[in-house]
Amino acid sequence: MSKKVLESKPKASASSDNVTETTPLVGKKDGDGERQGLTMQQTSILIAGEMAGSGVLALPRALVKTGWVGVPIIILVCLMAAFSGKRLGDCWSILESRDPEMRSRKRNPYAIIVEQSLGKAWSVVVSMAMIVTLFGASVVYLLLAAQIIEAVLLSLVPSLTICTWYLIVVGAMTPLLFFGTPKDFHLMGLLAFGSSVVACILYFIEMMSEASPFTYRYGIHGFMDFFLAMGTLMFAFGGASTFPTIQNDMADKTKFGKSLQYGFLAVLILYLLIAIGGYAVFGERVLPNVALSMAATPLTLAANVLMAIHLLAAFIIIINPVCQEVEELYNVPRDSVGWRMAVRVSIMLALLFIGESIPRFYTILALIGATTIALLTYILPSVCYLQLVNQPAAEGQAPIETPGWMKMVCYEVIALGIVGGVAASISAFGAIFSTSMAVPCYL
Repeated sequence: MSKKVLESKPKASASSDNVTETTPLVGKKDGDGERQGLTMQQTSILIAGEMAGSGVLALPRALVKTGWVGVPIIILVCLMAAFSGKRLGDCWSILESRDPEMRSRKRNPYAIIVEQSLGKAWSVVVSMAMIVTLFGASVVYLLLAAQIIEAVLLSLVPSLTICTWYLIVVGAMTPLLFFGTPKDFHLMGLLAFGSSVVACILYFIEMMSEASPFTYRYGIHGFMDFFLAMGTLMFAFGGASTFPTIQNDMADKTKFGKSLQYGFLAVLILYLLIAIGGYAVFGERVLPNVALSMAATPLTLAANVLMAIHLLAAFIIIINPVCQEVEELYNVPRDSVGWRMAVRVSIMLALLFIGESIPRFYTILALIGATTIALLTYILPSVCYLQLVNQPAAEGQAPIETPGWMKMVCYEVIALGIVGGVAASISAFGAIFSTSMAVPCYL
């Protein structure tokens, strides 16, 4: 393990943040004496709103491939993701306690955590993995939104395909991409989570109304299908890439752990509701997007509209770290509106090209979950935490005391993340190359 001691960076100038050894670990106060930044409740909603999107629509089909054993696996994956998210939060708290310069807001906190614990090379790997993960997830969210909008408006404009709707969705979302950091759009988290909760309740009611004793529920699936479903499950809880960015915008970062608990609990309830309901009602005939398996009723229509709203709001949350990472990569000044617009419009153009090139995305979703999300959410958080707590304390700083059971759980999560990620990656690659790829929209 690395024994590199964190060295304090030069203190920020007066024009930046005036961070010193006495700078508190919570946000500064505004003129009214209130803490600047996200509250614990706003953070919980952002976390839940960012995760409860495409995952909830894909879980019933994933449960088909795993059988009922998938239910405890969903709970296990959720606990692993929540544990890893908490370790990421602890990593940032350790860096803040060791280096006052870290107490100012950063645009790429995850990469900083990895650089301080594993070195510069791994920091570059993480930056690239974050961009790939969130970029890919953004494409999935926009494609799902376009697919749902196509289904909702099919009777009104039957001539418009998902390719056209995707173009329209990307164009409509571009102006909303200019928010600076999560604290500038915390209401998006409320909109994303609120709409997903109501949509899931309506979906569940519709599922129960369509329940039939003649549904063929049990099929035979091999290990390839099982681990392909594992990739989907890992994707469903793979929000850790955004956690450091959200935590960095909190008024009191010490409450990040509680925000994680509430956010993951809410998401787990929604996931189990739809996964179990979808599998029990539709069985083997459930589609990769469970919303398209239901009859076209007013209830389904309302749920689809709300889910489309959720996907678009969640897209704003998950694409923001990509924007900030690219801006950091190119040293874009924070107050340069022109350069920020140029960078973010170019990102939307790239999203447009990928989505129009791969209009079917289910195996891609599983591949992202099995590779970059497995690395960022289930492996690196515990690795970085173990590295940081084992680094010798600097002069005048107390060593970090970590219970033995926590270290053991870290090693177990790392092992499960590696095994699950490798197996799911092999299954996802096999599924991609064993089936015909969709023809790009522009062809």
